[in-house]
Amino acid sequence: MKARRRRVVITSAIIIVFFGILVYTTVGSSFLYYRTPSEIIADESLHGKSVKVSGKVVDGTIESSEGTHRFKITDGKESVLVVYADVLPSAFKADADVIVEGVYESGSGAIKAESLLAKCPSKYTSQE
Repeated sequence: MKARRRRVVITSAIIIVFFGILVYTTVGSSFLYYRTPSEIIADESLHGKSVKVSGKVVDGTIESSEGTHRFKITDGKESVLVVYADVLPSAFKADADVIVEGVYESGSGAIKAESLLAKCPSKYTSQE
């Protein structure tokens, strides 16, 4: 009886550890802390790591070439270059608030974005 109980406990522990690792690897990246461009530039430990940055698109910095888009985002103090190689959201434009998730390369000072979310304006304004 003890051998059977021990086997059940060990099997249960292995299953719990397996699911814990699965949840951690699957959900872990979605819990990235939002940072500002100033925080990204100031923290050298973020080089080569996945970051999530919130900021406003700097007017006059949007460039597109062969499906790759380059633009800067700012928090009002510092700005950081973003390189994004996918379709831009319809709400993306100069001065739009965006959330960028990608890998920060401090050497080039750019974020290679894997996802880009353009926030919609919170107030409705009619066209006149």
